[in-house]
Amino acid sequence: MKKRLLLIITVAVVLLSVAAVAGILLHFGSEPDALLTTEDFGLLLNQTSASAQTQPTDGTDQSIGNYIETTTAAPTTPAPTTAPLPAGRQFCVITSPFADTWSGLASDDTFTPMCTTLVQGTIDYITGQSRVYDEEEKEWRDFYLLASGRKVRTDAVQFLSPDANFGDNAVTVVSSETQNGDLVIRLRCLWQAPYSFEFSGQEYYTKNNKHYHINAFTADKIQFTFYHTTSAQGDIDVSGSTTVSNAYWTVDTEHKTASLTMPLRAVGRYYGYTMRREADGTLSLTVKRKPAGISGARIMLDPGHGGKDSGALGFGGAVYESQVNFALAVATKQALERRGATVLFTRVDDVYLSLEERKQIARTANPDVFLSIHCNAAENKTRFGTSTYYFRPLSQPLAASVYQRLLSVYQNDFYAGDWTRRSKAGEGANFHPFSVTRLEECPSILIETGYVTNDAECTLLLSAANRDKLGDAIAAGIADYLSRE
Repeated sequence: MKKRLLLIITVAVVLLSVAAVAGILLHFGSEPDALLTTEDFGLLLNQTSASAQTQPTDGTDQSIGNYIETTTAAPTTPAPTTAPLPAGRQFCVITSPFADTWSGLASDDTFTPMCTTLVQGTIDYITGQSRVYDEEEKEWRDFYLLASGRKVRTDAVQFLSPDANFGDNAVTVVSSETQNGDLVIRLRCLWQAPYSFEFSGQEYYTKNNKHYHINAFTADKIQFTFYHTTSAQGDIDVSGSTTVSNAYWTVDTEHKTASLTMPLRAVGRYYGYTMRREADGTLSLTVKRKPAGISGARIMLDPGHGGKDSGALGFGGAVYESQVNFALAVATKQALERRGATVLFTRVDDVYLSLEERKQIARTANPDVFLSIHCNAAENKTRFGTSTYYFRPLSQPLAASVYQRLLSVYQNDFYAGDWTRRSKAGEGANFHPFSVTRLEECPSILIETGYVTNDAECTLLLSAANRDKLGDAIAAGIADYLSRE
């Protein structure tokens, strides 16, 4: 009798949750001006149908983030799909709007914070090719190795004519000015040579065999390096910038690089940059201002998964992570708007968006802060707690601020009467190269609330009152971050 009663209660909770989410979706129809609608990004949506994603069930439980890493070996390497490289120097051009880059080592699939995203139109020449197993996407990837020391996906580039050839590049400053607090620099290049972005003065350490963890954002300079370049000239006026205090060029003719270095006005106070090619061929580089605070800030929320990708499953498949993520995002939206923020969404319906589409939406909207909201999952059904993830150093302070607020809810509210759970509810603000955390345009983090694979914690997340507490904690963490002096 008790088991039957428990089952009835569980089913009722799940049905009420689904109804609540449906009500939220209908509610959004009356407030389209507060959100990015799917119509705005209709061309980006993937309309193909497929079965819902499921979690892997083999291998050792090494849960991190919203998927499960396993110790199983990669499948047998399939035959290469890329054609042999022609003899001589083969130039290519980036054809994707933005192309991620990887470590330049042929067999290494590692992302590092030094792997700069390249904008469409960037040209480099290929030094080799490789195939690497992508642990996050669980599939093989084909890469071209670039002369600038990185790898790029073969489907992100196109070969130029075998007769194409480029001499040494030169960079000239066309103009520089401050617009609404942002420093905007326009550069003219002889050709669209590759570039990289780095922090100077940033301290890293290794944890769990993963490099580039940080205890604090300690950078005191930012630096843009242009490759195949032997000349750079032109002064830059930074007098109106609240982020950088100076700007100067350094040219290394031996290695054919030109670096633009900009000291920060305060250590660890930096908020992202944008790089784009203008119609006239110039390169527009914008160093973003510090937001004045949460009131008036533009915050983008990314409800994880959706559509054919249900994410993790709770209660034996009765609860989809994607639904809980969306409900948590709504609660966060309401908490942020009470503080005066403008809130944008990557999706406002139960639709599928690829990771690249989510990042493209963020780049188009140009928010001050980006947060991807998820629930966690593990093969070990007793695992519980909360965590946040960052990749770029500028995002670590945001990850830490939001994590502390979430942890407070878990320790002082959800598990206040359970010392064991209270002491183990925190899984940290961690470094991990999730795709949506690799944005360079603004601080971007991924939030893992409770484990939907843990029935008790999933039940907590199905409560609207508890989601409101978590949403308020996320908003308070963002406010803490933006109020730093």
